[in-house]
Amino acid sequence: MRQFFIFLLLTLHSFMQFAQSDSLHQSAWKAMHEWEIGDDEIWTTDVLGNVLLTKKNLIQKYDSAGVLKYSQSIRSFGRLQDIQAVNSMKIVAFSEEQQTICLLDNTLTLSENCLELADFNIGNATVFSVSSQPDKIWMLDQLNSRLLLLSLGKTNQFQEISNLKGILALDHIDQLTEYNNRLYLIDRTKGIYEFDLYGTLLNVISTEGFTNVFFAKENAFLLTIDQLKVINLESLKTTEIPLPVKDVKQFQIIESTFYFRSPNKIYNYLLSFPE
Repeated sequence: MRQFFIFLLLTLHSFMQFAQSDSLHQSAWKAMHEWEIGDDEIWTTDVLGNVLLTKKNLIQKYDSAGVLKYSQSIRSFGRLQDIQAVNSMKIVAFSEEQQTICLLDNTLTLSENCLELADFNIGNATVFSVSSQPDKIWMLDQLNSRLLLLSLGKTNQFQEISNLKGILALDHIDQLTEYNNRLYLIDRTKGIYEFDLYGTLLNVISTEGFTNVFFAKENAFLLTIDQLKVINLESLKTTEIPLPVKDVKQFQIIESTFYFRSPNKIYNYLLSFPE
């Protein structure tokens, strides 16, 4: 029987052809691995396709084949709000409860003392994003309506974008991410706000009805109830991809691999389409 599927997204060119195709109804998913995760736990991936997730008072790291590699206690961190990988060697863990940032190495070992966000005069940090700039992260101070680019190595160095509420007329920011030297602030009820790294507002993509956004291959992927809405960041052309599993609440993309988080599982899929 003729080979029906080929791997997609191996290069930017092939992905862009896909994203502009009129045949997305023929798309198909290939299941790879899955991991159990508690409903209240958090997770992320790194550039090597490792999956990191919390399990009660532990943080665990699985390789791309689904094998558990490391497990460490995070009891002293308090309840974690988010974890993100700077690279394959450094993970950032954020506790909104304790208003701290902790840095872990590739074995999930605490690499230095956690940073107290009060040292930056942050009133109430709610979301953060790793930066492509070495040893820096973006942190949103919701209380004071400002965005800070913090240095992980020197607590007295930061860059600030002030008066976000006045600039954007936003009461709440759900997600924050840096991609391709652009900073994106996401309000699920209004859309996506694009800034340069100096704080100048460049563009607004007005859209709603989504729960999570991930940027990859020059596109914004928006998670809706049963599909991914793909918006090309240059042309703003929109396409849609049906989801392979139900009740997806979060997702990430690493190269050609999609990771979908449902209430109790993380699924690993490759997306392919007919020749």
